[in-house]
Amino acid sequence: MRVCFVVGHEDTPEAYWRVLLPARHFRAPALLLDAPGAMETALSAEVLWLHSPTGFAAAELAEKARAKGRRVVVDLSEDPWLRVECDQGYNEHRLGACARALEAAHLVVVASPALVSAFASYGRAQLVEPVVPLAGYEPIPPREPKTLCWWSDGRQRRGFEGVAQAITQAFDHEPALELRHVQYAHLRPLIEGMADREARAARAGHFHAYLEGDLGADGNLRMLRDAARPCWLGLETYPAGGYQETVSDLALLRMAALGVPSLTTRPTNAPGIISAPAEIWGEVLPDLLADQTRREELSRAARAWAERRNAYERYHTILEEVLT
Repeated sequence: MRVCFVVGHEDTPEAYWRVLLPARHFRAPALLLDAPGAMETALSAEVLWLHSPTGFAAAELAEKARAKGRRVVVDLSEDPWLRVECDQGYNEHRLGACARALEAAHLVVVASPALVSAFASYGRAQLVEPVVPLAGYEPIPPREPKTLCWWSDGRQRRGFEGVAQAITQAFDHEPALELRHVQYAHLRPLIEGMADREARAARAGHFHAYLEGDLGADGNLRMLRDAARPCWLGLETYPAGGYQETVSDLALLRMAALGVPSLTTRPTNAPGIISAPAEIWGEVLPDLLADQTRREELSRAARAWAERRNAYERYHTILEEVLT
């Protein structure tokens, strides 16, 4: 057993992509630390690949692995110290655990270029961008009526309020417009201030929430993927600040793999992605909804971008370096 992939905390939005899928690729264990025998299995590997170690059990595992001479790779797809900008429930205990794991690491791997400098003080941080295997992600034409998709992934707990006015204006301009919201529902800003109950109900009738059920990791992902597939445009927003500038681009990449372009508030974009600060979404969103030719161009560019990010070569390179 050469490598073991471990989820470092139960609240890790990208664990499926950074733990389960690479583990399958390498035919290696993928572990939750609260599973029976997980600690023993992890410590028997030559390399421990520990994603988002913001729990005490993860910190303990990293320290024990280091003491036993195992190689420890800490994998971060966000900056936990900045996450408070979008998730005020993050606390000092999680950050303390992450700091302990980082001190025990032989190598720090990060999912976005902006995180490389953020964690350079722990040694040479190496970039391993998210991978989206494309099986099951064949694009299809968008549905009618036009549908927006908000795939929050759990960490966009704030930021929606900054674009709510632009989205409600889009509903007013295109009464048939719909919004699909998967995983976490943050739709209250779209109906706040509406005193008329019938008007609130009518607007809420255009919202469709898709939440995780008892389908298992693959089943849940398939359900959420199929909900997003026929959409016209994906939406992504965070509060202004450093978090949105450093968080990984997986949310955009998944939509791109479906041929769905996205509108995001993050300041940098990728092919097929439109970047715009929240205050100008009221101008940008109607134009994107009205221009089918532009949407088709963005769709092709987004899919081509996803096709360039569907292999695990970088993981192989990292593991070879760590083992030698």
